[in-house]
Amino acid sequence: MTYRQVRRTTASNNLTDRITAMLRDDIVSGKYAPGRQLPAGKDLSETFGVSITVIREALSRLKSDGLVASHQGKGVFVEDDAKARPFRLATAEGSKHALRHIFELRMGVELQAATLAAERRRPSDLKAMQDCLKQMEPNKNSFEKALAADIAFHLTIAQATQNPLIVSFMQFLQPHLYESISKARASSARKASTTIIAYEDHYAIYEAIAASDVHRARLAARRVLERSLRRLENE
Repeated sequence: MTYRQVRRTTASNNLTDRITAMLRDDIVSGKYAPGRQLPAGKDLSETFGVSITVIREALSRLKSDGLVASHQGKGVFVEDDAKARPFRLATAEGSKHALRHIFELRMGVELQAATLAAERRRPSDLKAMQDCLKQMEPNKNSFEKALAADIAFHLTIAQATQNPLIVSFMQFLQPHLYESISKARASSARKASTTIIAYEDHYAIYEAIAASDVHRARLAARRVLERSLRRLENE
C-alpha cells in the first residue's frame, strides 16, 4: 500500500465515519425514536449527498452497534433496547485536531502499558515483541505487512501488562491505532532516514521492557508517539 492509497482509504473511511456519526446522533437524540423506521437507503443517500455504498456501510455499523435492525421486506428500524448501545469514542470528524486527540489518548494508555510491561513482562511477551520487530525492519517487508506488525507490537505491549482490561481497551482502540499508525508509517516511508529512526524508536521500547527499566520504557513509548504526531502535524 502506498502513501496515496493510505490517504484515499482514510478519506473513504472518514466519510463513512461522518455519516455513521450523524445517524447515530439522530438516533440517540431521539430524532428517530425507538421502533421508528429509518428513511430508505436511497433517500438517505440523497439527504447526505453520498453514495448508496457509504449509506449501506454506515447502516451496517449501526446494526453491529445494536442501534438498528433490518426487518425483511420492511426496512431498517431503530432498536427498542437502549442497553444494546455500546460505548463509542466521539471524535471530531474532519477536525484538524482529530488526529492529535487520538495520539493524546494513546499516550495516556500506552505509556502506562509500557510501564507495567517493564514490570511484568514474561519471556513469551518478549519473544512476541521480537517477532513483530523483525517484520518491521526497514525495507524487509511490504508496507501492509510492516503496518500489521507495528499494530501487533503495540498490542503485544498491552498483553505484557498481564492486565486484561488494558488488553481489551487496546483492542477496542484498534481502528484508531490503524488510522494513526498507518498515517505515521506512510509519512515515515517518504524518507529512508525517518523510517530507520522510527524503527529504532520502537526497538528502544522493547529494550527498555526487556531490561525491566520502567522509567526508560515510559520515555521510549512517549518518544514514539510524540515524534509520530510531530511528523504528521508538520506535513
